[in-house]
Amino acid sequence: MKTYEYLIIGGGIAGITAAETIRASVAGARIGILSSEQHLPYSRVLLPSYLKKRIGRPQIFLRTEEDLSRARIDFMRGSTAASVDTAGRRVICRDAGEIAYGKLLIAAGGRANHWPYGEEGARIFRLQTLDDADRLYAALDTIRTPVVIGSSFIALEFIETFLQRGIVPRVLAREEHFFHDMIDRDGAAILHENMASRGVSLLLGDEALALEKAGAALRIARYRSGALEADAVAVGIGITRNTDFLAGSGIVCSGGGVQTDAFLETNVPGVYAAGDIAAYFDPIAGRHRLVGNWTNAVLQGACAGRNMAGSRERFSAVPAYSITNLGLQITALGECDGALETISRSDPAARQYERFFLEGGVLTGAFLINWFSDKPRLAELISRRAVVAPYAERLRDMSFDIREIPAML
Repeated sequence: MKTYEYLIIGGGIAGITAAETIRASVAGARIGILSSEQHLPYSRVLLPSYLKKRIGRPQIFLRTEEDLSRARIDFMRGSTAASVDTAGRRVICRDAGEIAYGKLLIAAGGRANHWPYGEEGARIFRLQTLDDADRLYAALDTIRTPVVIGSSFIALEFIETFLQRGIVPRVLAREEHFFHDMIDRDGAAILHENMASRGVSLLLGDEALALEKAGAALRIARYRSGALEADAVAVGIGITRNTDFLAGSGIVCSGGGVQTDAFLETNVPGVYAAGDIAAYFDPIAGRHRLVGNWTNAVLQGACAGRNMAGSRERFSAVPAYSITNLGLQITALGECDGALETISRSDPAARQYERFFLEGGVLTGAFLINWFSDKPRLAELISRRAVVAPYAERLRDMSFDIREIPAML
């Protein structure tokens, strides 16, 4: 049985960052990474750029075999954890036998949510893995009438990918507008009008009921309206965290992820979690939360690596996700939950929008369109739990500078 002092389940950026952080602190330790994919470590956030031909496929990869060899990190491709025996400190793999560990990091990420009307096939596409991107890349020259399912960041990436290839998609989503949990109709109107100006048809407040082949096409039956015919369907409806293999391990999972404390350690001593899968205790918000973005995974991987190597460091960061899409700079910062108290301001002519999220008068999050300059200050206000309620009316004013709000502790 192989034995590693530090074993990591997950070959994504959280896992590789943790491994390299451990190596920097513990020169002689044996470090192993189980990666369910057959590829070397690669960047998921660069997959859209690859599809849009902004970068070549080789630029997606983060490390070479030589890099991993020099770091003395055993990167086991195509090795999937089937179960974890925390009492015996071992991981049982589907195809690599049993592996013993001293300390364990769970950084297994997630998988694209199930779409009940058809899984990945010749004409149904997802965008979670490099294999997904390769399939779509190979098909883009033949796709002419696609339908995008969903109203998320991934849906935006599909839309821009198609448009950059000269393909005008239609969008089908059950929500009444994009980012329905995070922005109001004023913010959504800026996004919708920007897409419509490029010919994109938005079929919102509706959803698929069935999918069938219609000759060389696909026929999508809808709940509210008639059927759609398409030659491809691109599905962007979120992810499910890969926690199934932890059943019976004694590791607590909650809220869809692996629960940790502020140090990214689970209820089982010596077992940590980082990245998309970690339902970590956020000292800023004062509760557990799941965050699925690249920057968070990098920061958590580094923090978990230091703690596994002997440090005792709380993880604290304001989550942020930003993209530039069809000429708009879009950022979700902190906790953007439409159930909270919100304040919005917008300038449709300038295509600018901000929405602020408050809990008990404290700023918890912000959603920005073409207002990136406010991001650093807003992140500071969120991290310091600034009380912004006294500025509520002024926050509705487009001319108000948020730097006038003191970052109170």
